[in-house]
Amino acid sequence: MKYLFSSIILLTMLNLNALAAEPTCHSGNPPYCKYIGKVNRIYVNADNLMLLYFDTDLPSEVADSAGYNVSKYSAAAFSVDQNPEFAKMLYSTALAAQASNRDVTIQMRGSTWGYLKIDRIWLDAP
Repeated sequence: MKYLFSSIILLTMLNLNALAAEPTCHSGNPPYCKYIGKVNRIYVNADNLMLLYFDTDLPSEVADSAGYNVSKYSAAAFSVDQNPEFAKMLYSTALAAQASNRDVTIQMRGSTWGYLKIDRIWLDAP
């Protein structure tokens, strides 16, 4: 019983963010980065920049390894002005993922405003 109680306490002390997946990057032609996990937050500002926040920050060396010069590691971005139709679909997919507590797969190529630039999104099956 003593061990069971200790195990329960240990499990409750675990940081659940440690279980979240980090974004990864792959060099190649063309290089790309990928995130599989929950959409932590969705943000759109007056400059029409949409941000999708990761569960776990992108390690700076990971983006560097793919040749991307980014300075912000907690989210990926998309400029609504670049493709308003895609932006609507991106936003609705991210909202659906949040509402249903499902994972998304986001692929990023390039950078914008210091963030990795979102290129595509998938909503994972329930």
